[in-house]
Amino acid sequence: MTASRITEGVVRRFKRARRKLVRLNEAKIREALDSCGAFKADLLLVHSSLSACGSIDGGPATVISALRSWITDRAALALPTHTWSYPDATGVAPVYDFKATPSVVGTITNHYWRQPGVVRSQHPSHSLAVSGPGAEELCRDHELRETPCGAGTPYLQIAEGNSSVLMFGATMDSYTLYHTAEDSAEVPYLYMPEQVKLRTLSTDNVVREVPMWRQDMSVPRRFEATADWLVEQGLLVRRKLGLGELLFVPSARALHERVVEEMRRDPLFLVDEKARAEVSRRFKAN
Repeated sequence: MTASRITEGVVRRFKRARRKLVRLNEAKIREALDSCGAFKADLLLVHSSLSACGSIDGGPATVISALRSWITDRAALALPTHTWSYPDATGVAPVYDFKATPSVVGTITNHYWRQPGVVRSQHPSHSLAVSGPGAEELCRDHELRETPCGAGTPYLQIAEGNSSVLMFGATMDSYTLYHTAEDSAEVPYLYMPEQVKLRTLSTDNVVREVPMWRQDMSVPRRFEATADWLVEQGLLVRRKLGLGELLFVPSARALHERVVEEMRRDPLFLVDEKARAEVSRRFKAN
Protein backbone atom coordinates (compact mmCIF):
# COMPACT_ATOMS: atom_id res chain seq x y z
CA MET A 1 0.00 0.00 0.00
CA THR A 2 1.37 3.40 -1.00
CA ALA A 3 1.90 6.25 1.45
CA SER A 4 -0.78 8.31 -0.29
CA ARG A 5 -3.38 5.56 0.12
CA ILE A 6 -2.48 5.17 3.79
CA THR A 7 -2.85 8.93 4.25
CA GLU A 8 -6.22 8.93 2.48
CA GLY A 9 -7.42 6.12 4.74
CA VAL A 10 -6.35 8.00 7.87
CA VAL A 11 -8.10 11.16 6.66
CA ARG A 12 -11.33 9.26 5.95
CA ARG A 13 -11.30 7.65 9.41
CA PHE A 14 -10.63 11.03 11.03
CA LYS A 15 -13.55 12.62 9.18
CA ARG A 16 -15.90 9.79 10.16
CA ALA A 17 -14.86 10.08 13.81
CA ARG A 18 -15.26 13.87 13.72
CA ARG A 19 -18.75 13.61 12.25
CA LYS A 20 -19.81 11.27 15.07
CA LEU A 21 -18.74 13.88 17.62
CA VAL A 22 -20.94 16.59 16.07
CA ARG A 23 -24.51 15.62 16.89
CA LEU A 24 -27.44 17.39 15.26
CA ASN A 25 -31.14 17.04 16.00
CA GLU A 26 -34.26 18.52 14.45
CA ALA A 27 -34.22 21.53 16.76
CA LYS A 28 -30.68 22.49 15.73
CA ILE A 29 -31.49 22.04 12.04
CA ARG A 30 -34.64 24.12 12.39
CA GLU A 31 -32.66 26.84 14.20
CA ALA A 32 -30.25 27.05 11.25
CA LEU A 33 -33.14 27.14 8.78
CA ASP A 34 -34.88 29.89 10.73
CA SER A 35 -31.68 31.93 10.61
CA CYS A 36 -32.13 32.06 6.81
CA GLY A 37 -35.38 33.95 7.38
CA ALA A 38 -39.07 33.13 7.18
CA PHE A 39 -39.87 30.91 4.22
CA LYS A 40 -42.01 32.83 1.72
CA ALA A 41 -41.87 30.89 -1.58
CA ASP A 42 -44.33 28.37 -3.02
CA LEU A 43 -41.71 25.63 -3.42
CA LEU A 44 -38.36 24.62 -1.93
CA LEU A 45 -35.89 22.61 -4.03
CA VAL A 46 -33.30 20.85 -1.85
CA HIS A 47 -29.91 19.40 -2.75
CA SER A 48 -28.54 17.48 0.20
CA SER A 49 -25.72 15.63 1.90
CA LEU A 50 -26.67 13.70 5.03
CA SER A 51 -23.17 13.42 6.48
CA ALA A 52 -21.61 16.78 5.55
CA CYS A 53 -22.85 18.63 8.63
CA GLY A 54 -22.36 15.93 11.25
CA SER A 55 -24.26 12.99 12.70
CA ILE A 56 -28.01 13.62 12.50
CA ASP A 57 -30.22 11.93 15.08
CA GLY A 58 -32.96 10.11 13.20
CA GLY A 59 -31.18 10.39 9.87
CA PRO A 60 -33.03 11.50 6.70
CA ALA A 61 -36.44 11.52 8.37
CA THR A 62 -35.24 14.21 10.76
CA VAL A 63 -34.01 16.39 7.91
CA ILE A 64 -37.28 16.08 5.99
CA SER A 65 -39.30 16.82 9.12
CA ALA A 66 -37.27 19.97 9.81
CA LEU A 67 -37.64 21.14 6.21
CA ARG A 68 -41.38 20.50 6.22
CA SER A 69 -41.91 22.36 9.49
CA TRP A 70 -39.94 25.33 8.12
CA ILE A 71 -41.76 25.70 4.80
CA THR A 72 -45.18 24.55 6.19
CA ASP A 73 -47.82 22.59 4.29
CA ARG A 74 -48.66 25.52 2.02
CA ALA A 75 -45.40 25.03 0.07
CA ALA A 76 -44.16 22.13 -2.05
CA LEU A 77 -40.93 20.29 -1.23
CA ALA A 78 -38.86 18.99 -4.16
CA LEU A 79 -35.69 16.88 -4.16
CA PRO A 80 -33.79 15.70 -7.25
CA THR A 81 -33.66 11.89 -7.41
CA HIS A 82 -31.32 11.51 -10.36
CA THR A 83 -30.47 8.01 -11.55
CA TRP A 84 -28.41 8.80 -14.66
CA SER A 85 -29.79 5.70 -16.37
CA TYR A 86 -27.65 6.11 -19.48
CA PRO A 87 -26.77 3.47 -22.12
CA ASP A 88 -23.96 1.05 -21.30
CA ALA A 89 -21.04 0.14 -23.59
CA THR A 90 -23.40 -1.82 -25.85
CA GLY A 91 -25.63 1.22 -26.28
CA VAL A 92 -28.53 -0.20 -24.25
CA ALA A 93 -29.95 1.90 -21.40
CA PRO A 94 -31.34 0.29 -18.23
CA VAL A 95 -35.06 0.65 -17.68
CA TYR A 96 -35.79 3.39 -15.18
CA ASP A 97 -38.66 2.50 -12.86
CA PHE A 98 -39.92 5.51 -10.92
CA LYS A 99 -41.33 3.14 -8.27
CA ALA A 100 -38.07 1.23 -7.69
CA THR A 101 -34.88 2.68 -9.23
CA PRO A 102 -32.69 4.15 -6.47
CA SER A 103 -31.52 7.74 -6.58
CA VAL A 104 -27.74 8.17 -6.86
CA VAL A 105 -27.67 11.67 -5.36
CA GLY A 106 -27.82 10.97 -1.65
CA THR A 107 -29.37 9.12 1.24
CA ILE A 108 -31.92 11.83 1.98
CA THR A 109 -33.28 11.71 -1.57
CA ASN A 110 -33.66 7.93 -1.44
CA HIS A 111 -35.60 8.20 1.79
CA TYR A 112 -37.80 11.00 0.50
CA TRP A 113 -39.11 9.60 -2.77
CA ARG A 114 -40.35 6.46 -1.00
CA GLN A 115 -42.55 8.40 1.45
CA PRO A 116 -46.38 8.47 1.18
CA GLY A 117 -47.69 11.45 -0.72
CA VAL A 118 -44.47 12.02 -2.68
CA VAL A 119 -44.76 12.12 -6.48
CA ARG A 120 -41.72 11.12 -8.55
CA SER A 121 -41.29 12.08 -12.19
CA GLN A 122 -40.64 9.41 -14.83
CA HIS A 123 -37.56 11.03 -16.35
CA PRO A 124 -34.94 8.27 -16.76
CA SER A 125 -31.87 10.34 -15.89
CA HIS A 126 -32.96 13.43 -13.91
CA SER A 127 -36.12 12.49 -12.01
CA LEU A 128 -37.57 14.77 -9.35
CA ALA A 129 -39.54 13.87 -6.20
CA VAL A 130 -42.14 16.36 -4.99
CA SER A 131 -44.80 16.59 -2.28
CA GLY A 132 -47.25 19.33 -1.49
CA PRO A 133 -49.32 21.67 -3.65
CA GLY A 134 -48.95 21.11 -7.40
CA ALA A 135 -46.67 18.06 -7.08
CA GLU A 136 -48.37 15.91 -9.72
CA GLU A 137 -48.69 18.78 -12.17
CA LEU A 138 -45.02 19.70 -11.78
CA CYS A 139 -43.79 16.15 -12.44
CA ARG A 140 -46.22 15.35 -15.26
CA ASP A 141 -44.66 14.47 -18.67
CA HIS A 142 -41.08 15.19 -17.54
CA GLU A 143 -39.94 12.17 -19.57
CA LEU A 144 -41.43 13.63 -22.75
CA ARG A 145 -39.04 16.57 -22.83
CA GLU A 146 -35.96 16.44 -25.05
CA THR A 147 -33.61 17.67 -22.34
CA PRO A 148 -33.28 16.71 -18.65
CA CYS A 149 -33.49 20.22 -17.18
CA GLY A 150 -34.40 22.59 -20.02
CA ALA A 151 -37.55 23.84 -21.74
CA GLY A 152 -40.79 22.31 -20.47
CA THR A 153 -39.15 20.42 -17.59
CA PRO A 154 -39.96 20.77 -13.88
CA TYR A 155 -36.55 22.38 -13.38
CA LEU A 156 -37.32 25.31 -15.67
CA GLN A 157 -40.71 25.72 -13.99
CA ILE A 158 -38.92 25.89 -10.64
CA ALA A 159 -36.26 28.28 -11.96
CA GLU A 160 -38.87 30.65 -13.35
CA GLY A 161 -41.43 30.27 -10.57
CA ASN A 162 -41.82 31.51 -7.02
CA SER A 163 -39.26 29.04 -5.71
CA SER A 164 -36.36 28.90 -3.29
CA VAL A 165 -33.41 26.49 -3.28
CA LEU A 166 -31.52 25.05 -0.32
CA MET A 167 -28.16 23.32 -0.45
CA PHE A 168 -28.27 21.25 2.76
CA GLY A 169 -24.61 20.40 3.35
CA ALA A 170 -24.15 20.33 -0.42
CA THR A 171 -22.11 22.81 -2.44
CA MET A 172 -23.15 24.82 -5.48
CA ASP A 173 -21.45 22.12 -7.54
CA SER A 174 -24.75 20.21 -7.15
CA TYR A 175 -26.97 23.11 -8.25
CA THR A 176 -28.99 21.46 -11.02
CA LEU A 177 -30.65 24.74 -11.99
CA TYR A 178 -27.30 25.92 -13.36
CA HIS A 179 -27.82 23.40 -16.16
CA THR A 180 -31.27 24.88 -16.63
CA ALA A 181 -29.68 28.32 -16.94
CA GLU A 182 -27.15 26.96 -19.46
CA ASP A 183 -30.05 25.64 -21.54
CA SER A 184 -31.92 28.96 -21.37
CA ALA A 185 -28.78 30.84 -22.42
CA GLU A 186 -28.18 28.31 -25.25
CA VAL A 187 -24.50 27.87 -24.43
CA PRO A 188 -22.65 25.87 -27.11
CA TYR A 189 -21.10 23.23 -24.86
CA LEU A 190 -24.10 21.93 -22.88
CA TYR A 191 -25.12 18.78 -24.78
CA MET A 192 -23.42 15.86 -26.49
CA PRO A 193 -23.58 16.05 -30.32
CA GLU A 194 -26.06 13.16 -30.65
CA GLN A 195 -29.15 12.19 -28.69
CA VAL A 196 -29.14 9.06 -26.55
CA LYS A 197 -32.03 6.62 -26.26
CA LEU A 198 -33.14 6.11 -22.66
CA ARG A 199 -35.87 3.84 -21.32
CA THR A 200 -38.54 4.46 -18.70
CA LEU A 201 -41.34 2.37 -17.24
CA SER A 202 -44.68 4.14 -17.50
CA THR A 203 -47.52 4.07 -14.96
CA ASP A 204 -49.21 1.34 -17.05
CA ASN A 205 -46.02 -0.79 -16.86
CA VAL A 206 -45.03 -0.24 -20.49
CA VAL A 207 -41.34 0.34 -21.26
CA ARG A 208 -41.04 3.44 -23.41
CA GLU A 209 -37.97 4.61 -25.31
CA VAL A 210 -37.08 8.23 -24.64
CA PRO A 211 -34.77 10.22 -26.97
CA MET A 212 -32.75 12.66 -24.89
CA TRP A 213 -30.00 15.22 -25.27
CA ARG A 214 -27.36 14.21 -22.73
CA GLN A 215 -25.39 16.91 -20.94
CA ASP A 216 -21.71 17.02 -21.88
CA MET A 217 -20.02 16.66 -18.50
CA SER A 218 -16.56 16.49 -20.08
CA VAL A 219 -16.65 20.30 -19.96
CA PRO A 220 -15.44 21.30 -16.47
CA ARG A 221 -17.75 23.72 -14.69
CA ARG A 222 -17.05 26.19 -11.88
CA PHE A 223 -20.42 25.90 -10.16
CA GLU A 224 -18.95 25.59 -6.66
CA ALA A 225 -16.73 28.64 -7.12
CA THR A 226 -19.73 30.91 -7.77
CA ALA A 227 -20.90 30.90 -4.12
CA ASP A 228 -18.98 34.02 -3.04
CA TRP A 229 -20.12 35.89 -6.17
CA LEU A 230 -23.74 34.97 -5.45
CA VAL A 231 -23.41 36.29 -1.89
CA GLU A 232 -22.02 39.55 -3.25
CA GLN A 233 -24.97 39.76 -5.66
CA GLY A 234 -27.41 39.32 -2.77
CA LEU A 235 -28.67 36.05 -4.27
CA LEU A 236 -27.31 33.58 -1.70
CA VAL A 237 -27.44 33.30 2.09
CA ARG A 238 -24.80 31.20 3.91
CA ARG A 239 -25.41 29.73 7.36
CA LYS A 240 -23.26 27.39 9.44
CA LEU A 241 -24.70 24.02 10.48
CA GLY A 242 -22.42 21.71 12.44
CA LEU A 243 -19.41 20.84 10.30
CA GLY A 244 -21.08 22.09 7.14
CA GLU A 245 -23.32 24.88 6.00
CA LEU A 246 -26.63 25.75 4.46
CA LEU A 247 -26.62 27.67 1.18
CA PHE A 248 -30.02 29.26 0.70
CA VAL A 249 -31.23 30.88 -2.51
CA PRO A 250 -34.34 32.91 -1.57
CA SER A 251 -35.34 33.48 -5.20
CA ALA A 252 -34.47 30.86 -7.79
CA ARG A 253 -35.92 33.16 -10.44
CA ALA A 254 -33.63 36.06 -9.54
CA LEU A 255 -30.56 33.82 -9.61
CA HIS A 256 -31.64 32.20 -12.88
CA GLU A 257 -32.19 35.54 -14.60
CA ARG A 258 -28.88 36.94 -13.33
CA VAL A 259 -26.83 33.92 -14.44
CA VAL A 260 -28.57 33.71 -17.83
CA GLU A 261 -27.79 37.39 -18.32
CA GLU A 262 -24.11 36.72 -17.59
CA MET A 263 -23.98 33.75 -19.97
CA ARG A 264 -25.56 35.70 -22.79
CA ARG A 265 -22.74 38.18 -22.34
CA ASP A 266 -20.12 35.47 -21.79
CA PRO A 267 -21.28 31.94 -22.83
CA LEU A 268 -18.40 30.38 -20.84
CA PHE A 269 -19.32 32.13 -17.58
CA LEU A 270 -19.88 28.79 -15.78
CA VAL A 271 -16.92 26.97 -17.37
CA ASP A 272 -13.85 26.36 -15.21
CA GLU A 273 -11.23 29.05 -15.77
CA LYS A 274 -8.53 26.50 -16.68
CA ALA A 275 -10.72 24.98 -19.39
CA ARG A 276 -12.12 28.14 -20.97
CA ALA A 277 -9.48 28.49 -23.70
CA GLU A 278 -9.79 24.85 -24.79
CA VAL A 279 -13.61 24.91 -24.70
CA SER A 280 -13.61 28.12 -26.71
CA ARG A 281 -11.30 26.62 -29.38
CA ARG A 282 -13.32 23.42 -29.49
CA PHE A 283 -16.64 25.07 -30.18
CA LYS A 284 -15.29 27.70 -32.56
CA ALA A 285 -13.92 24.81 -34.63
CA ASN A 286 -17.38 23.23 -34.72
